[in-house]
Order: sequence, then structure tokens, then C-alpha cells
Amino acid sequence: MRIRFLNLFFVFAILSIVISSCSTPTGQALRDLEKELLSKYISKYHPNVAPKSSGLYFIETKAAAAGADTIKSGDLVQVYYRGYLIEDDSTNGIQDGYEFDSSGEYEPFSFTVGTGAVITGWDEAMTYMKDGSEAKLVIPSKLGYSSQQQSSIPQYSTLVFYIKIYRVYRSTDVWPTIEIRPKSSK
Repeated sequence: MRIRFLNLFFVFAILSIVISSCSTPTGQALRDLEKELLSKYISKYHPNVAPKSSGLYFIETKAAAAGADTIKSGDLVQVYYRGYLIEDDSTNGIQDGYEFDSSGEYEPFSFTVGTGAVITGWDEAMTYMKDGSEAKLVIPSKLGYSSQQQSSIPQYSTLVFYIKIYRVYRSTDVWPTIEIRPKSSK
């Protein structure tokens, strides 16, 4: 009787492990889901936008003033942004879902383009923008966090960003030197 109980216990334990491992999506299943959500999202909101060769979808929503220069690697930029995950639910369908990050409305986020300070998709997108422009970015996971979960961003997640360029400091700008003089003694 005791041997039967142990055999049943081991069979139950093995079945539990097998069943629980089947319910955990594999990396390939997550990549397939990302591909499906990205395809639905682009079909619904941007059917006439082709991705860049990297896979980045860049949608300019507000052009810069005439004569503005394109941002280049090495430029320091200040941006306002909001970042969302793509969501597909039975009520609303495919849409911008959970807002996972935002710069807020008061203090822009600053970084130097091309130094790896931000995800690859951002670095690339900045080189299509100009001072004062705004854009929507749809960034596949391979240009974002790929297989790495980041806080509230699951692995293999396409990211949607709304970005407004607040200010650009060119790498070629010459900044004045501030000379500090000692106080004169009178």
C-alpha cells in the first residue's frame, strides 16, 4: 500500500511539473505573440507606414520649423516622452495599453545620441528628428529590451513611444568659457 502511494505521489509530482512547464510560454511563443500584436497594431493605426531597415516604425507627427537641422550622433537632446505597451483585449481590440514610463510634463529627459545611453530604437529614431519635431515610434523588442524583462516591461515587448524634442545641443556647438576672477580687495 505504501509503495502504491509513493508511486502515485511521484506520478502526480511529474505530471504537475510537466503541466506547469507547458503553461509557461517559451521564448519562441513570446516572439510569435509580439509579431502578431505588432502586425495588428500597424495594420490598424499605420497601414501605409513601412518600417526602416532595422524594423523601427517612425511616424512624424509634427514637423520641425523650416531650416532646422537633423539631430546627429553626439548631440545632446532633451525630450518629453510617454511609453506604452501594445494591448489586445476583447473589448477595445489592439491599442496603446499600459503606460510604463513617462518623462512627466515639467522636466525633460536628457541624453547624448549615439552613446548607448538609451535603447537602440531611440538612438536610431533621434537621427530622423529635428529640434522641435514630434514623432511616434513603434519599436520592436529587438531594438528595445529583447529577451530581458525590464521592471514592468515583459520580455519580447514592442514599445510605443510618443516623443517631443524640446531642445538640441549640437556636438559642434562652441560654448563660452566662464572665467572666474578673484574678488578685488579694495
